[in-house]
Amino acid sequence: MNRTLVECARCMMEHAGLGKSYWGEAVMTAMFLRNRCPTRVIHQDKSPYQVWTMKKPILANLKVFGCHAYVQVPQDKRAKFDSKSSLCRFLGYAEHQKSYRFEEVSTGAIKISRDATFMEDKFDEGPRNYNDESSVVEFDDHDEDEEKEEGKTDDDMDSSDDDNEDTRSSKSNIKRHTRTQSLEKATVIPSPKRRTYRGPSLEHVSAAAMDFEAACIVDSVGDDEL
Repeated sequence: MNRTLVECARCMMEHAGLGKSYWGEAVMTAMFLRNRCPTRVIHQDKSPYQVWTMKKPILANLKVFGCHAYVQVPQDKRAKFDSKSSLCRFLGYAEHQKSYRFEEVSTGAIKISRDATFMEDKFDEGPRNYNDESSVVEFDDHDEDEEKEEGKTDDDMDSSDDDNEDTRSSKSNIKRHTRTQSLEKATVIPSPKRRTYRGPSLEHVSAAAMDFEAACIVDSVGDDEL
């Protein structure tokens, strides 16, 4: 559980762009969320909060950790022309009351209030657009192809030559990325080396063996005559 809370707190601080000094608030918020999530340890997929209080947790009041919010200033703490709200940073949930914990951006003071307007897409590092789907991630698979080519044996290279000739014509009609095209032009795949046997042929070997056998017979006949 300790590792789970630490990893959750690290991700929340990284997402909000906050420093390590906020680790205590992040861990407390992670524990608050973890107690309201179902777990396999408890039967019937109930959360620890539901088992302890016999009530279902209310998840509609959950907010994004570290987001900005305008917290209302009480009337008895402001003058007639003072601002009715102050810009704060959301740090978590109050322990003994149904309220939120905030840190005022200008002064760093901790405030506990439930009267706030949240801006869950704005953080210290700037706004976040969660609905932006225009970002595209490209993967360069050229290195992976080279590793596969190096791992092939001679027999595999011979069998793949025919397949490569058939697929070259179909690949030429596919639009490739400019970077991929430049890599293909700059890279030359060496042709497989065919091993040839340059020793004497079987006919020469058999002829030499017959000559050697005939010479042995002649020598044996000469020894008998002597």
